[in-house]
This record gives sequence, C-alpha cells and structure tokens, in this order.
Amino acid sequence: MMRAFSIFLILSFLTVLVFGADQKGCTFSKHLDSKAKKGEAQLEVLKGKRFKATDKYYSYDIGICSPAVDTEDTDKDIGVLQVNKTDPSQTKIVGRISSADIMSGPDWVILEYNKGDTYGSHCRGEDGNTPEQRRARIMFICDMSAPDEVATVLEEQNNKTDACYYLFEINTAAVCKKQPLITVGLSVGSILLIVFFCVAAVYLLAGCLYNRFVMHAKGMEQIPNLSFWEDFGNLEADGCDLVCRSRKSRQPRTYKGIGDDQLGESDTPNTDEHLLPM
Repeated sequence: MMRAFSIFLILSFLTVLVFGADQKGCTFSKHLDSKAKKGEAQLEVLKGKRFKATDKYYSYDIGICSPAVDTEDTDKDIGVLQVNKTDPSQTKIVGRISSADIMSGPDWVILEYNKGDTYGSHCRGEDGNTPEQRRARIMFICDMSAPDEVATVLEEQNNKTDACYYLFEINTAAVCKKQPLITVGLSVGSILLIVFFCVAAVYLLAGCLYNRFVMHAKGMEQIPNLSFWEDFGNLEADGCDLVCRSRKSRQPRTYKGIGDDQLGESDTPNTDEHLLPM
C-alpha cells in the first residue's frame, strides 16, 4: 500500500515538472484593477484552447494563455505564431504569453501578446531607426448564437511608426455578461385573490352542506345567509348613500288646503233671500 502511494506521489511530481510551465497561463502584471480581474475571469473558460486563422499570405496559430504550437522543439512561450503559406519554414513569433495584457468591457475582452519578433522595413518606432516588436491583439466578442468559436484575422496594422499590431477576432458566448436568473413567482395581489376564492369556496360549500343536512333546507334555501345576500345590493346602495352623499335629503312637499279665511268675500250679491218664507 505504501509502495503504491509512493509511486503516485512520484508520478504527480513528474507531471508538475513536465507540464507545470505550460499550465501557468497568462500573468497580467500591468493591470490589477477590478476590470482586469473581471476580464480574466471571463477568459478563464477559454484558457488552454487553440485556434487557427488565415489571411491571403499567412496562417496563424493562436493559443489562449497556452502554447500556440505544442511540439517538443517549439518555444512554449509563443502565444501567436505566424507561418508563411508558400514556405512553412518561414515563421514569425507575433506575441509571447509571458508578456500578456488584458482589457475588458461589457461584452468584449481583448487579450494582447507583446514582445514578438521585430519588424523589418516598417514599424521602426518613433525615432525611425529602432524596429518595433510584433504584438497580437485577440478580441473576444460576445455572441450567444455563435455555433463555433472561429478565429478571424481582421487586420495587420503595420502602417504606423509605432504601436503596430495584428488584430484577431473570436466570437464566443464565454465573455457574455451573465444574465440573472428570472424567477417566476406570484405577486401579492395574486396570492390575495387565490386566498379569497379559496375562503369563498369553503364558505359556500360548508354552508350548503350544513343547511342541507342539519337544517334540512331545500333548493335556494341551502345557500348560507341567503337573506343577507338577497339584500346585499340594497345594503351597498345604502352604504354608498351614507358615505358618498353630502347634501341633505329634500323634505317632502306638503300641500295645505285653502281655508275660508283665505277666500275673499264674493262681490256677487246674495240672491237666495226670495227662497225664505214671507
């Protein structure tokens, strides 16, 4: 048992020695702020992947924080390697993993490799004499619908006196901002409505059963508190009248009869005297 455990420890140690340098990945010493750490976290899923890109004259091997070409005789620090299509023996190191930089935004991350091979006739620096070193900028764009992660050569910016670079683009969902999970739940109003209808159903069912089997009611009489519900509309109207109306109710008109004192004496002379006996 101890022998097997010792062999396991030796194999683990050898694995670390052989592959440890390759698995260190990128170290971003220039940027230590929160944005750089966020971009590094987004890039974590893509670390160790390799891509190929081509343009008219060259092909490019790209490694994401890992060697671009995994062969015994190739420098393990190469992040991007340029290969001439017509003569594959002509290669240029575009950028090195040990000189990596990172920038990030809401839906993009840029991984930059610096300290590649020096240029020849162009990109001579500000003084026009010192040749610049090549650099690679790998731009990861958020694309949730991207079926495959494919690297594309956008441009080789070598018309400047300084800050020349190779620009690559990779569409991937790995750098997309994680959307919060949407939890579908009931609102307070929905819960109150459900409780109300449940209570109403229990009230109606229990009341009907009580009136039918205990009070021996039939037909409409089985409805609990039937007289109250029959007068419910009138009770609402009375309540509304009491609460909402501010004017006093009109008093009923009274009609008085016309008395004899209100009648004036007739101007017509009394002509009934001839009916009296003489």
